[in-house]
Amino acid sequence: MKTTIQTRPRIGHEPKRRKKKSPAPSTLLRIEWLEWLVAKFGAESAAEWSEPPIKFREWCRDRRLDAHAAHYAA
Repeated sequence: MKTTIQTRPRIGHEPKRRKKKSPAPSTLLRIEWLEWLVAKFGAESAAEWSEPPIKFREWCRDRRLDAHAAHYAA
């Protein structure tokens, strides 16, 4: 015969919750790139691509160069 033990919850005890996960910085950067592609070329044409016209690495490089130029222009 199986015995079961029931316990009462502790007074004032709240179960611990996991910390909400946030996406990695690289994931956020890829999302920004995809949003930029859709804004520049439109959602219809973006849906038809097998490969985007501007690769992620090229976009990152151009973005860094623009930020660098803006920093020294100020």
